[in-house]
Amino acid sequence: MDTQLSTSAETALAAQREREIALLIDTANSLSEIGESTAEDRKRLLDMGQDLRDQFFLVVVIGEFNAGKSTFINALLQDELLAMGITPTTEAIHMIRHGAETIRPTAARPDGVYEWQHPNTGAPGVALVDTPGTGSVFQKHEQTAKSFLHRSDLVIFVISAKRAFAETERLYLSLARDYGKKIILVVNQVDLLDPTERGQVRRFVERQVEELLELKPPIFMVSSKEALKGSRTGETDPHGIDGLRDHLRALFSEAPPARQKLQAQLTTAERIIGRYQDVAKNSVDLVSADRTQLEDIQRELGQQSTGLSGQLAVARAQVDAVFEAMRLRGLLFINKYMSVRNLARPASREVMQGQFQQEVVGRALRDVSDASGNYINALIDNSRSYWRGVIDRLNQLQRLLEQELPGMDAGIYAEQREALQEAVRIAESELKTYSTGSVIADIQAGFRENLNGFAVSSGAALVGLIVALIGIATPGGVITGAASILVAPAVLIGLPVAALGGIFAWRYLKRIADEAKRELNAKVDALIKAYHDALDDLTNKERDRLAQYGNRVLTPIFSRLSSLSERYRGQLDQLSKQRAALETLRRDIDTA
Repeated sequence: MDTQLSTSAETALAAQREREIALLIDTANSLSEIGESTAEDRKRLLDMGQDLRDQFFLVVVIGEFNAGKSTFINALLQDELLAMGITPTTEAIHMIRHGAETIRPTAARPDGVYEWQHPNTGAPGVALVDTPGTGSVFQKHEQTAKSFLHRSDLVIFVISAKRAFAETERLYLSLARDYGKKIILVVNQVDLLDPTERGQVRRFVERQVEELLELKPPIFMVSSKEALKGSRTGETDPHGIDGLRDHLRALFSEAPPARQKLQAQLTTAERIIGRYQDVAKNSVDLVSADRTQLEDIQRELGQQSTGLSGQLAVARAQVDAVFEAMRLRGLLFINKYMSVRNLARPASREVMQGQFQQEVVGRALRDVSDASGNYINALIDNSRSYWRGVIDRLNQLQRLLEQELPGMDAGIYAEQREALQEAVRIAESELKTYSTGSVIADIQAGFRENLNGFAVSSGAALVGLIVALIGIATPGGVITGAASILVAPAVLIGLPVAALGGIFAWRYLKRIADEAKRELNAKVDALIKAYHDALDDLTNKERDRLAQYGNRVLTPIFSRLSSLSERYRGQLDQLSKQRAALETLRRDIDTA
């Protein structure tokens, strides 16, 4: 029955191992879609998958050179298997697998690992791994040790009692912690300390690990050299190695090493996925922040365009008021001078021309210039302020982008960066068009020309008409009116004729006055329209600039941001699915 249960458990673990290998490979493939920055973690996942096929539970021994790692492993094995010395002796990875007899390698495997076999690794399925020393002058050796750390199922850190906690040891401990590895600390070479110093060193190590790394791993004080000597002579171990062996045996007895290996590699994979989930989420948040800034700019485009309508309406109303007042004065001028009484007392052309300029046109040019100038100045000032704001926001977005790049795929963001730079360049170019004052000068010149033309043409026409009427109303003229009656012989004309002449003159003057008023109204209407058209044209050009900037510059940036957002959300969804699959697999392994 026990045999059947064991076989069933082994079958279940074998199936779960294949599931985990497939998940690790699938996760590695997903990371490849994120970018080249994931290359090291993809390799780690694939290495872990390969290690799962080998099924050995890897106890990786790491420490600074001359901390006595090789001597420590030999003491665990109770055999002088590995080379020992005061100089860095381990240049490559040495893996000692469990086996019935000792087998020494004659050469390294294709991956550069020297594979041994020994019966004292701790339990069937357990392999001890000796790594090159950290902190060595040989940088290649340190990289070799670091590159193997993720493959461990259990990490034993060997620290020299005389050099406890170098910076590299903190680094490797933090890496092991971040990978979620089980950790055991071994303070070696305690034979160099007296009993008081041993207690001080142990407390120092415990405090450093807890304060700096927030870890509380089991700590063993050992003398590997003395323990190895004792194993030769058969002495009872007084040097701490037996306590460590007992701890390892208890650890291996909690669950089969094969199951513990599956769980350990799952933890590392979960940590890796979790880190990239954070990266993807951060990327989504950053792109959302970018979109928010662009939406603010685009919203300001609409507000700027809408604001122009309100300002334009005010300016047009002010211009209309000036012209309507001038229209009224013009009509009063016609009524005043095209009357029988005024025709009887004619003024000179020059005087009447001056009176028309003074009474009708008056300060209209200045008032219109003020009204339109206020609008143009407001438009230009607002536009300058707006484009400066656009430039500031885009520059801020660029700075944010530069901060994002180290944590993101720079190649993906290259086009976005170029688009932002082009957006800033165009915005700066737009701003410069408002800096010369040519906009207001040109339109004001046009306004002045229109109004001066009205004053000259309308004034000359009305004055000319009035002068002509005066000429024909005097003796010798065509019209027989009240003025001509005064000089005609009474006996020839008489009152009836005078009355008929007055009626004819009044009707004729009224008809001429009405035509003059229609002509004046037409010219004032044309003048108002010209001013409206000029202001509308200026406003529409400004609206077109805003719309073109939004469509030509901001829309492509939005499009790229949407693509980036979709990309990062897709990555986040895929990683979340793989994380969920790993969690499901862990539950299945725990209950197998």
